[in-house]
Amino acid sequence: MLKIIALLVSVLSPLSLMPAASPAAGLATSETAAHHAAVAGPAKDQAVKMKPPLQHFDTMNGISLSDTSRDVLVKKGKPLRVTHDRWTGCNEYHYKDAVAGICDGMVDYVHIPVSAEKMRINGNWVSLKPSDVENMLGKPQFVSEDGSVFIRGFHAVKLYRDPNTGAVQGADFFDSRTE
Repeated sequence: MLKIIALLVSVLSPLSLMPAASPAAGLATSETAAHHAAVAGPAKDQAVKMKPPLQHFDTMNGISLSDTSRDVLVKKGKPLRVTHDRWTGCNEYHYKDAVAGICDGMVDYVHIPVSAEKMRINGNWVSLKPSDVENMLGKPQFVSEDGSVFIRGFHAVKLYRDPNTGAVQGADFFDSRTE
């Protein structure tokens, strides 16, 4: 009887002299718990974790703000047309899914027309619907009557809307320090 009591005290005591669990043992326990959670699925009142918003903006429809005009031609091919913007002095390379604004041989901005219906940020496709954009990018840093602006470091994405109707008009990718 004394042996049983001693055994119970040693097992239940928080000051037990048992060695600490090894990291591998903890990993196995975590993996087992994760497996059971995955098999069982989320509980009814448990929130499903959403993918975190993108932490940076590197490319829009395959074009980077650090690309040269040559880089754009290599990546996207010959544009459907090239126009000159008298206001900015830049050339615009028009593609089916994007317009690249080229100033002094470098990409200054990328515009996605509403007709494209979707955009690709860092390789991730998202429709131009405001709710889908917010699901991917999180809440905008700025909201104005003509759209919502999402900023990551020195890069920004603006989803343009008609101030009267709220209808999406397109999206721009640009250096947030210049706008």
